[in-house]
Amino acid sequence: MQGKPIQCWVPQEFTHSWEEYSENLCWVQNTYFLAAPEPVPSSDEELKTVRYVSYYQWVAIVLAGQAMLSWVPYLLWRVGSKRLPILLKSAKEAAIPDRELRQKAISCLVATLEEQAECTARFRRTRSTLQRLFLTVQPNMRITLLFFLVRSCYVGNSIGQIYLMRNFIGSNSTTFGMDLLSSLLNGTDWQRTGNFPRVTYCTVHVRKMGQTKMAQ
Repeated sequence: MQGKPIQCWVPQEFTHSWEEYSENLCWVQNTYFLAAPEPVPSSDEELKTVRYVSYYQWVAIVLAGQAMLSWVPYLLWRVGSKRLPILLKSAKEAAIPDRELRQKAISCLVATLEEQAECTARFRRTRSTLQRLFLTVQPNMRITLLFFLVRSCYVGNSIGQIYLMRNFIGSNSTTFGMDLLSSLLNGTDWQRTGNFPRVTYCTVHVRKMGQTKMAQ
């Protein structure tokens, strides 16, 4: 890995070890953004009101988590409909002119349909109505219910990730992406909007000559 995740501009009196300590501390405890006219906080009470930037450290982890969440509905569909791809592939290969390949595809298609018919017959032989309602799902309805479940997961995943990104970025708006795009198109710089700032502030408490001093 080349370079540093953060580079601090420290007071001239800081030694190299102090500078490294400040950079590590600021990277761990987060930094905050201040627009040009805003004064630098001088007390702990004022620090509570600033806008902290806490997402740079976790970008890789959050993006990996989002990718995994997006993969869950696909995995659910692949596991729940494992017979469906075979059925569709066999139906497609049944139309191939090659007689031997077509015969194998038809045999596989017939076996799959027979298995489905057996599941349906076994369900119909179930005497208990309670078992039908709560313990099993009618085989003919399984793929339909699974389809709607997976689609609901996709929709819920998309909406959930919007709110996840809103909380992760620290924005109060669910249209953060559109606002950011609008700012870029209008030529509004990050120095005014504070979106993904390149320069932030960090307060480090250092003890000097028997007293505590804050350095920005």
